[in-house]
Amino acid sequence: MKLSEHFSDYEMTCPCGCGFDEITLELLDMLEVIRRHFGQPVTITSACRCEGHNKAVGGKLNSRHRLAMAADIQVRGIMPAAVYAFADKEWKISGLGRYKTFTHIDCRGYRARW
Repeated sequence: MKLSEHFSDYEMTCPCGCGFDEITLELLDMLEVIRRHFGQPVTITSACRCEGHNKAVGGKLNSRHRLAMAADIQVRGIMPAAVYAFADKEWKISGLGRYKTFTHIDCRGYRARW
């Protein structure tokens, strides 16, 4: 099922098969802003994670992924550093992390950068 113009529930669902896919609207809005800005497809490498899957991938106990408030993304043809730089200017994106192959965004309610 389509959640927005560019994203579906399939992309947000926990990959373990448990069915957890309750993504927050605020996060979905953030993803759409990034998609529109770069004009390129955004691949969700990780969004919702149940407790078991989060533990299996080494996620933190208080991970925003477990609360359906986070996504790890890749933008086609755009380096994570450029995605991070744009997202850092977006006031809605409160949690932001830059990694070698992806960018983490979340809506934790307070500013956090890593």
